[in-house]
Amino acid sequence: MFWRGLGGLYFIISPAHCWLSTYPTARKSTVVRRPFSVTATTETYPETISEAISAIESIWKLPTTQSNSPGGCPRFTSKEPSITVLWGRETWDRYQSRKRHWLSIIGFPQSSILRGLLPVLAAYAIWACVVWQRKWTLTSNSVTYLTSPLALMLAFRVNSVSTRLHEGRKLWGALICSARIIASVLAVCGEAVSKETRARCCRLLVAFTWSVKARTRFEGDSADLIVTALLNQEEASRVNAASVPPLVLLSLLRKETISLELSSAAARSVQDSLSELTKAFGGMERLMSTPLSPTYMRHMSRGLFIWLTMLPFGLISAGCTTLPKLLVVFTVTAYILLGIDEIGVQVEQPFDILPVRDLAVVVTRDVQNELLFGF
Repeated sequence: MFWRGLGGLYFIISPAHCWLSTYPTARKSTVVRRPFSVTATTETYPETISEAISAIESIWKLPTTQSNSPGGCPRFTSKEPSITVLWGRETWDRYQSRKRHWLSIIGFPQSSILRGLLPVLAAYAIWACVVWQRKWTLTSNSVTYLTSPLALMLAFRVNSVSTRLHEGRKLWGALICSARIIASVLAVCGEAVSKETRARCCRLLVAFTWSVKARTRFEGDSADLIVTALLNQEEASRVNAASVPPLVLLSLLRKETISLELSSAAARSVQDSLSELTKAFGGMERLMSTPLSPTYMRHMSRGLFIWLTMLPFGLISAGCTTLPKLLVVFTVTAYILLGIDEIGVQVEQPFDILPVRDLAVVVTRDVQNELLFGF
């Protein structure tokens, strides 16, 4: 009965662990390229457009926009394809390769989960040696009875953090779509939107995007230099001094667009998209400030500790009469279960592993192309 219960726990948890194992982050080059430089050709554009182009080009020299800066890299790293980059054909081909199982096994020693758990696994292995040396035993049923509650707690953990991760990516997707809509509508309105207004709206949208990026990564005032580069001194000082800079930038953008003489459909589209930007940022703030119940997480961790502490007793009773056999079964089981908990910790704050720097580059490139290069 003990082995059936242990096997049932493995088959419940192992697929979820394999699925989530692609989430630890990668520090690889992304498919998103930096917007092409137009510094040498700015004289072909009107003066206000040229100034906006030059200002946006200048932000690529700042630390917070660099892919190798602390703010550009995810907190958790892995050498395998992961959700920390925007995927292209090459990444998908590698991920779907028929050799993926062998590559996963070969790369196991470099696993970020394994490296993070090595101290804990070593401590549990020492405990198993002590139990084997003392020949302490428990009935196998005493461990089996705890298997189902533990599996339910881990399954809930996996489902909850996966939902948070996908919601975080959806919110960034909504921000990108709304920014594109605003830029596209303003770009096609012709003479109703002056070149000065286009340039100013482009600056505000770009500043808002990088300010949201800094806010979701808890980077403090790292976006201040970008705001200073894109806005005039008075507005930059106001934004940088605000407690929530993205909201001030949205207010400036709304003030700039609400007085435009647009058609009713165009005006409604712009204002609705601005509202969507506000909702997306509000959703990101909710994910950042509200984790899963810490009480539940602590209870699950304690339950996992108790179960793993009791497991060597049950394994000895179930037939693990040699130390190597005991250590292999015990450490593999501990790795799988503790790995799920470790992945949950990494994924629970989604903006630590999502490629928010690359997403901000996408918005900057698309808005710039719509509002500044369409002449």
